[in-house]
Amino acid sequence: MSHRRSLLLLATTCAVLASTGPAYGSPAGSGAPRFHAPSRADDPSISGTGTYASEPATVVAADGSRYVANQLGSQLSYTRDGGRSWTHVGGQDLLSRNIDPTSCQSHSDIGDVDLTADPTGRVYLADLQVTTNSGGNGADTGIEPIVGRSDDRFAHYTGECAAHQPASVDREWLAAYAPPGAGASSSDVYLSYHDFSINTIWVNASHDGGQTWSQPVNVINDPAAQNASACDTVPAGTAVDPRNGWIYVGWTAGSNALSNAATGCNYTQGAVFNQFWVAVSKDGGRTWTDSLALAGPDVTAATPSDMSEIFGSISVARSGDVYIAFPAYLNGEYDVYAAYSSPAGAADRLNFANPVKVNGPSTHTNYFARIVAGDRGRVDVIYLASPVRNVVSTPQNKLTYDGSDPSKPNCRPETSDPGGKGVRFIGKPCEMPASAPWYLYLAQSLDLTSATATFTPVQLRSDPVHVGDICTLGIFCLSDDNRDLADTNDVKIDATGGAQVAYTAETPNGARTEIDFQCQSGGPGLYAGVKMADCQRH
Repeated sequence: MSHRRSLLLLATTCAVLASTGPAYGSPAGSGAPRFHAPSRADDPSISGTGTYASEPATVVAADGSRYVANQLGSQLSYTRDGGRSWTHVGGQDLLSRNIDPTSCQSHSDIGDVDLTADPTGRVYLADLQVTTNSGGNGADTGIEPIVGRSDDRFAHYTGECAAHQPASVDREWLAAYAPPGAGASSSDVYLSYHDFSINTIWVNASHDGGQTWSQPVNVINDPAAQNASACDTVPAGTAVDPRNGWIYVGWTAGSNALSNAATGCNYTQGAVFNQFWVAVSKDGGRTWTDSLALAGPDVTAATPSDMSEIFGSISVARSGDVYIAFPAYLNGEYDVYAAYSSPAGAADRLNFANPVKVNGPSTHTNYFARIVAGDRGRVDVIYLASPVRNVVSTPQNKLTYDGSDPSKPNCRPETSDPGGKGVRFIGKPCEMPASAPWYLYLAQSLDLTSATATFTPVQLRSDPVHVGDICTLGIFCLSDDNRDLADTNDVKIDATGGAQVAYTAETPNGARTEIDFQCQSGGPGLYAGVKMADCQRH
């Protein structure tokens, strides 16, 4: 279905989102993106019964090789034929066995992988590991990101401790840039993440293709951003303007320092993350300017609007426009929205237009949004979607949705099953029914900068990738919560603007998960004037 822009009001102070509801057009036809059938990208010899591959990352290298990594042993695979066959480079100790000895020592793998590539052909893989500092940084001890770099599909590679962070690190995101004509040793690589101390958003930069890394820089300096982000941030990603190397970092934040602290800060993810912030640096990551992209009803509202199901996402088009995607509870359901801003102006500020609802009318609970941009106004957004409508946890909903009806959400696990389920903080999602199916979608817009923007959602496979609840409280998900899919999937585009998607799919009996891959076979790509090429034929 195609549908028009929702009329969402946005103000930069005390901003509140409201919607009149989308208008829908005819069913998607030949103009919609088309995809090949799924192929399995993880290593079956590692991911057997009782194991759970999850949180894949994907990227396309300059030579057309397509990579997929996942956090079960930090496996890495690549395909040169669009997913028909895969080469499994390694896992478990891929990075830890080849770390620069002057950097740090690894003791065990944690996960949270990410991938990026620069125009020179170099590919970068980030992974969290338990490390001990062995260099002169005075940091890199604890849970720290290692970034490996390779110019030959990881036949040879070197890893570096990249954060130099005295606190342990969580959920890193990568982006890379190389000026025209530059070699790999001159590439800029950026790593953003939050930490387990003050829980702010940090960036480390490498200006020599990943060989050495700067000390961490805190990107949150605006007083309003500091208040909203105090001890509670969810990193939304890193993106680079391909024209000039400007760097953008996104994150979602809570309402204010007091309410964030009252819910346990980042360790519980119990705050209502109702604000989306974006920081920009025009000097290689040395200094940053923050802009409030949008905000929704906070924890004091009758129905708060939380954006942490689970990560927001950010991307930059070839035109320099900045695009974000995020889930939000509005109009009685969890939907996915996208918004854009022109490039940062002279004052380094961004101004995001009213967000557009991404998902169609047949899905009523939508999580796990990721966005990728091509040319101006042209974006793909992936998300997980269920036809079952979830509700937000409020005092009234805790009384109404008490678990007595198995076909409806349950807002009371913290009382009916203490210790086994994540606490249903006010403003957070309730527990979905055990029978709720989740399907994988990609929605495409070719006119997101238009006042009448439309999205065309496409279901990528007919069977559900998961059935039941999805806990979105991160590490606070408890023993009886369902976190089989972990927290994110990924989408990128190739040189012709065609999309590739890597995602976690669970067997119907829940015995294991695998990482599946689908790339575009036809339909529009994200580069205007460029014919999208079938990923298995180029």
